[in-house]
Amino acid sequence: MTKKIDARGLACPQPVVLTKNALDEIEEGIVEVMVDNEPASENVSRLARNSRCNVEITKEGKNYIVRIKKKKESQKEEQGKKKTTSVFVSSDTMGKGDDKLGKILIRAFFPTLLETEPQPNKLIFMNSGVKLTVEGSEVIDPLKKIENEGMEILVCGTCLDFFNLKDKIKVGHISNMFEIVDSLINSDKILSI
Repeated sequence: MTKKIDARGLACPQPVVLTKNALDEIEEGIVEVMVDNEPASENVSRLARNSRCNVEITKEGKNYIVRIKKKKESQKEEQGKKKTTSVFVSSDTMGKGDDKLGKILIRAFFPTLLETEPQPNKLIFMNSGVKLTVEGSEVIDPLKKIENEGMEILVCGTCLDFFNLKDKIKVGHISNMFEIVDSLINSDKILSI
């Protein structure tokens, strides 16, 4: 049986929330989500892939159909899940106090992060922290290296919109509040800077 969701016209993160709820309701099966824009199709697809589901996207006119196939997860797979660490970056400086010093510290943080073990799984950028991921940022090169090492970089789309920077992003992918909250809740450790 296929569960169908019409999420056209819904604001972010509603298509993702509806998809998550539908996937939570079934042990295995198919969920088809119809959205009316590419970012929503990408967000829904990312949620499904992060939930270890198979995903197919087709475009029909102005709409996108995201077909998600969920398989029953074995108990062994559940027990074997790796511990996760996320770094939450909410500012373009590090620490409170002097902003000039904070910029020096943040420039040193990311190259140092590359040298640590174990490395975090995700970097999550919100508020003015998103300024570190865009054109002109002094930390783009180390962030690109971090991404190439396999760390996922989530960048708040609402924050990019607020600062009018969405078209200047150079590293990571534009995320949404649902994916960010889900990542934080499902992290075993969170480092907030």
